[in-house]
Amino acid sequence: MSWQEVKDDPTPDLIEYIQWRGQPEYKTLSEDAFIAFCFRFRDDVQKKCRVICRNRGLDNTVADEIAEKTFARFLKYPKYSAAKCKSGDTDTCVKLYLYKFASRVLSDYIKSETDGPNPFTGEEEIIDDFPDIEAMPVPPEKKALLEKHYGIIKAALERLSDKHKIIYLTYKQYEDELNEGFYLPRPFLKRLQDRLGLSQASIRVYKKEAFDKIEEYLNIYGKR
Repeated sequence: MSWQEVKDDPTPDLIEYIQWRGQPEYKTLSEDAFIAFCFRFRDDVQKKCRVICRNRGLDNTVADEIAEKTFARFLKYPKYSAAKCKSGDTDTCVKLYLYKFASRVLSDYIKSETDGPNPFTGEEEIIDDFPDIEAMPVPPEKKALLEKHYGIIKAALERLSDKHKIIYLTYKQYEDELNEGFYLPRPFLKRLQDRLGLSQASIRVYKKEAFDKIEEYLNIYGKR
């Protein structure tokens, strides 16, 4: 199955499929529905984010990051209820719901910029390759687990391009800070874009493809 097979399904159905993501038998359907959902509302959310960011003196790079995190937050908390839609038009209600998420994400961004200390300096490294596990000061049993997972991740990335690998390793390096609500600085993102010859929008696509492929491999081979 692919997301194109559900791209014309009604929005309430897509949301219901997304809400099934915790059920293993519906995992693929849920993922495809989320992709279709993003394509359906991406332009509206991105346009809204660019407007509200422009009003705050922020550029389109920040706005597009806010839009991406808006959908990520919806995926994490897909609790939209059609019963609360007052206008009678589901898509309009969903857009308003996503705009509320976007406002919260923007507030988190502004907070991370104003409440120090920000862990990012703009001098962060672009990661090209895996760290040397043997040199890590960790117990032998932890090292063995890392080697197993690294082997699976490497196998997954071998199915993709070098750009996928660099993007995955770089974002993985700063995963803890990103999960805390901080954003990679614009100068660093510009260096990453120039290095790879990609726009930030393309980097987001490559990032999702890499993380999805690795999750697939870990689910298949990580439990053996």
